Amino acid sequence: MTTQETHRWSENTERALRAAGWFPGRQVETAHWEAALEERGGFEIHRAARVFLQEFGGLQVERAPAMSALGRTPFVLDPLAAEWEEEIFDVLGEQAGVPLYPVGATDRGGIYLGLSPKGAMYSGLDYVQLVAETPDAALERLVEVERRNS
Repeated sequence: MTTQETHRWSENTERALRAAGWFPGRQVETAHWEAALEERGGFEIHRAARVFLQEFGGLQVERAPAMSALGRTPFVLDPLAAEWEEEIFDVLGEQAGVPLYPVGATDRGGIYLGLSPKGAMYSGLDYVQLVAETPDAALERLVEVERRNS
């Protein structure tokens, strides 16, 4: 399927996700992540996180040359990146106003990615920031280079 058929992302984002191992209809088992996170961190998965991880869990998007030149870092969609970080996720969830379930990390593991029950993705470590309101928009934002006002 091409981006024009799916309309989920830009060509660059789809290319990056496919290079990481994603394909339409991809489904992976999440039980091992769920069990480990519940046992080690007290995390309880919600439907939005399970659906997201079934399609994207385990993918690692490497830094492309263009991303490197613009300071972008790779990201991994592995919830075990935060398996011992229940306290951090409690604080991030309080700041976001919604509970967050770990779905990965960026910045070489220095920034966690969490998903709300409604599918909004947040990033953070010391403070939370909304990445995007939907998982697809969040993936687009994580892959695509954007100009930021600082």
